[in-house]
Amino acid sequence: MNYKTILYEVNQNILTITINRPKTYNALSTSTKEELSNAFQRGNEDKNVKAIIIKGAGDKAFCSGQDLKESQNVSKETADKWVDEFDKLYRIIRKVEKPIIASINGAATGSGLQLALLADIRISKKSAKYGMTEINVGLPCVIGSTMFWEVMGKSRTADLILTGRLIKADEAKDYGLITRVVNDEELESETLKLAKELAAKPPMALAINKRRFNQMSEYNFNSCMEYAIEAHTLGYESGEPQKMMREFFEKRSS
Repeated sequence: MNYKTILYEVNQNILTITINRPKTYNALSTSTKEELSNAFQRGNEDKNVKAIIIKGAGDKAFCSGQDLKESQNVSKETADKWVDEFDKLYRIIRKVEKPIIASINGAATGSGLQLALLADIRISKKSAKYGMTEINVGLPCVIGSTMFWEVMGKSRTADLILTGRLIKADEAKDYGLITRVVNDEELESETLKLAKELAAKPPMALAINKRRFNQMSEYNFNSCMEYAIEAHTLGYESGEPQKMMREFFEKRSS
C-alpha cells in the first residue's frame, strides 16, 4: 500500500507509524484510518518487527481525533458505515501481538485519545493535553466512555465525557490514561529506549499476555461497538452534530 497520510519506518526491529497530517492536527480521515489499519496489520505480520511506536507528526498534536470535515457529512443513514471504520481499525490494533507504545507528542483528543488507549504503554511529553471532546460538537462518546471506564471508573469518566474538558499530562497520569510522563525534550529518546527494551523481551510471552488482556475486555468492546451504531444514528437523526459542527467551522473561519 502506498501511504499518503502516514509514515511507516522500520529501524532495528522497531516499527514507527507516524500520522502525518500536521495541518489537521493529525486528524483521522477515512483514508488515514484505512492506512493505519494496513500499517498495524503489516507490522504484526512482519517477523522483523519486535515493537511498534505510534505517534503524530509535528509537536502540537498526537491526534486530534475524527476529521470533522468528514464527520459533518455523516447522516443517520451512514452512521453505521462511519462506526465500522473505527471498528475495523480498533480490532486490528487489538489483535497486534507485539508491544505498542503511544508516544504522545501533543494533544490527544476524541478518537485520537482512543487510539492512544489501544496502545499497551502510553508515554507523554509534559505539555500534552487530553480529553474526549465529542460533546462539544454534539457527538455521543460511546467508545471513549467504555475505554475510560476500564481505566478510571464511573466518576472520572462522567466528569470528562460530559464536560469535554481537557486535562494536562500529570492529571492524565493520575487518572491512569497515560503511564509515563517525561520532559518534552526527552520524549523521543525515552520512547526509543522503551521500545528497545520491549523488543528484547520474549515474543511468545508478550503475545500470550496481550491475548489475555484482550480476552478480559472483549465483551465490553463488542458491546460498545454495537451500541455506538445506535447512538450515532440517533445523534445524527437529531441534527445536533450537524448544527454544532457547522457552528464550529463558522467560528473558526470568522
